Amino acid sequence: MPRGKCESCGAKLPAKARFCAECGTRVDASSGETAVQELPSSETGPVPVEAQVAQRRIFGVPPATILLVLGFGALAGAIFLFATSRWPWGLIVLGLAIFLLTGFSSQTRRLPGETSAPARASLAALDSVRARAGAVVETVAAHGSARIELARLRREVGEVAAERGERLRELGEAVYEGNRSATKELKQRIESLDEMIKEKETQMANVTMQAQERIGRAQLQVRSTQILPGGEEEPGPVPVPEPFPPPDEGEPPQPARIPEPFPPPDEGDRPRQPTIPEPGPGTTPE
Repeated sequence: MPRGKCESCGAKLPAKARFCAECGTRVDASSGETAVQELPSSETGPVPVEAQVAQRRIFGVPPATILLVLGFGALAGAIFLFATSRWPWGLIVLGLAIFLLTGFSSQTRRLPGETSAPARASLAALDSVRARAGAVVETVAAHGSARIELARLRREVGEVAAERGERLRELGEAVYEGNRSATKELKQRIESLDEMIKEKETQMANVTMQAQERIGRAQLQVRSTQILPGGEEEPGPVPVPEPFPPPDEGEPPQPARIPEPFPPPDEGDRPRQPTIPEPGPGTTPE
C-alpha cells in the first residue's frame, strides 16, 4: 500500500499513486534507486518517435492568420474611407492596418512552426513587395540625385565656356594690337579654363557611372537568381577560325601572273605597215 506522504518532499499522495505529483519521486523507492518504466507488451523493441508541436490556436485559428485577416480588413476599410473623403478616420484605420500587419510579420518570423502555409506565403509576398518597393525608391533616389548633380555641373561648364569665349575675344584684340604680354597671359588663362572644362566633364561621367552602379545594386536585390544546369558552362567568346594554310606552313599566296605577249617584244620581226600598190600607167584620173 502506498504511503500517505511523499518521503522526498512531504506532499500528500493520492490513492494508488506510484509517483509524487510535486517532485516526481517514485513511491516506495529507496534512495539512489532509478525508476524503470516497463515497456508495454505491444512494444518489444525500439520504435520510431514522432514529434508533435503543440500550436497555439484561437478558436482553432493560428494567431498569425488572425492578424493577417484583420490587417487586410483594416487596409480595405482605410481605402474605403479614403474613397469617401473621410481622411481622419482613414488615416487612423490605415495606422491600425500597418500595426496589425507588422504584428503578423513579427509573429510569423518568430514562430514559423505555428504559422499556416497561407500565412507563410503571404509573408513571402509581403517581403517581395517590400523589396521591390525599396528597389524602386532607391532607383528614383539615384536618378534624382544624379540629375541634380549633373545640372549643377552643366551650369558650371556653361559659365566656364562663356568666360572662355570672352577670353578668346580679348586674345584676338591683343594679337591684333601686338601686345605680347597680354597675349601670353590670355593663352595661359584659356588653357586653365580648358582644364576646368575637362575636369567638370570627368566629374559628370563619374556621377553617371555611380548612379548606374547604385541602380544596378538595387535591382540586383530583387532579381531572381539564375542557376545554370550541371555541366553547362557560361558562353565564351566566339572562336576565330585559323587561316588555311597556317602562316608558318605552305606557300603564301602569289599575285596573279600576267601572260607575256607572243612573240615577245625582243624576239621576231615587228609588224610592218601594209604595202599600198602604185597605180598603173594606163590609169588616168578623171
